[in-house]
Amino acid sequence: MSRLFGPIFQMAYVVPELEPFLDHMSRVVGVGPFFLFPTPLPFEWLRRHDEATTAYDILSHAALAYSGDTMIEVIVPGSDPSPYRDFLDAGRSGLHHLGSWAVDYDAQMAAARGAGIRVAIEGKLPLSRFAYLETDEAWPGTMVEIIEPQPAMLEMFAMIKQAAVGWDGSEPLRTLG
Repeated sequence: MSRLFGPIFQMAYVVPELEPFLDHMSRVVGVGPFFLFPTPLPFEWLRRHDEATTAYDILSHAALAYSGDTMIEVIVPGSDPSPYRDFLDAGRSGLHHLGSWAVDYDAQMAAARGAGIRVAIEGKLPLSRFAYLETDEAWPGTMVEIIEPQPAMLEMFAMIKQAAVGWDGSEPLRTLG
């Protein structure tokens, strides 16, 4: 658990192509099955660096799997500006952010802003409210995502986690919905 950002449960990777990463994770590492999110995401609102935007094509693909209690997420950026696109455009690929459960989203966001941590992107979906904090400014590497889940998100994550229990390697990529 992060004393600043809540319980960390997720490691998220940003890559230029989905299939090679999923092949490596499922065949070589043995993690899966991965569940593909339907895109585009249905944002209620989105802000980039505290400015409202309607440039919602930030994810081309996103897929989730569990290894024990740790969620592995893989993201291929969409065409619009995003922390994911910035990451790839900087010549990077791999671990992008750690996801944490919000203990008190509003208080955690106020504390982060009060500490001078910039918010790269923040938004609301039917399943959650979330923010990506530019914690990688002081040490290049990983951002922190704070996630305030709705019950439907927790149910979906529980289903994905259960699918990993005893997974036999078949059907490494599945579709949500």
